[in-house]
Amino acid sequence: MIQGERNLYSARDGPSSSALETAAHCPDCHLRGAEFCEAICGEGASGAFPPPVRQYRKGRLILERGAPVGFLGVIRRGYACCAKMRVDGKRVLFGLAVPGDIVGGFPDQRSACDVEALTDLEFCIYEAPLLRRQLAGNARFRKMLLREIQSQHDRVLGGIWRYGTLSSRERIIVFLVMATEFLPTEPQPDGSLDLTMKIERRDWADLTNTALETISRTLRYLEEKALVTSLAQYRFRIHDLDRLALLAGVEPPRREVFAAERSESPCPPAGAKNSGWR
Repeated sequence: MIQGERNLYSARDGPSSSALETAAHCPDCHLRGAEFCEAICGEGASGAFPPPVRQYRKGRLILERGAPVGFLGVIRRGYACCAKMRVDGKRVLFGLAVPGDIVGGFPDQRSACDVEALTDLEFCIYEAPLLRRQLAGNARFRKMLLREIQSQHDRVLGGIWRYGTLSSRERIIVFLVMATEFLPTEPQPDGSLDLTMKIERRDWADLTNTALETISRTLRYLEEKALVTSLAQYRFRIHDLDRLALLAGVEPPRREVFAAERSESPCPPAGAKNSGWR
């Protein structure tokens, strides 16, 4: 579980960019970020590859609100999220970042929010000097960067819409439905789908602006309706994904996602030297 605000590590305690290096161009990586990385490598920029890889343990603070960003990264494994504290002390999570998404920002940009690791996290990192060169002379990189920013911004707007129009139960169900697009899944012979969701219940509640008790009640309700069965703490069997989406009033998710995007470790660094988690 992510720690309380006062117990979070400072961004100054994060690892240096020399923590880990990949051995090649990650040719087997099927994440959306692979194309983004290739936009840098394809221009032959010196120092673009192998990119350093940063690792954070679950609960660590990646970026501190108001602090200079200084890098842009592509998530290889794990999940991160933006976080803000309301005046009443309630923690609000939004902008869930999944494998293939970018974290960080432009050179000299300051972080608009805290960015936390919801799970153990690993991302390829590109430092400010390289970003400045690419922004100045690589049109493909600029185009793809704007496209990624727009995609993540659209997801944030979708989250705002859900906060404002859906009930707490519907928000929890929608999160389950959407999770099948980016979390590990395993199809079953009877047509059901096993979902592994290693996101803590408290974080699930904060992402959907609900309470832990509401999540428990909703899961019991879905089990009574024979729609979802809790197999273990982090594992659920969804018996009918289309019915589940209909119950929350949303479209069923796309199913043409690469299997690697939903694996536990979609892009392990080939031949990399592991310097340990931070």
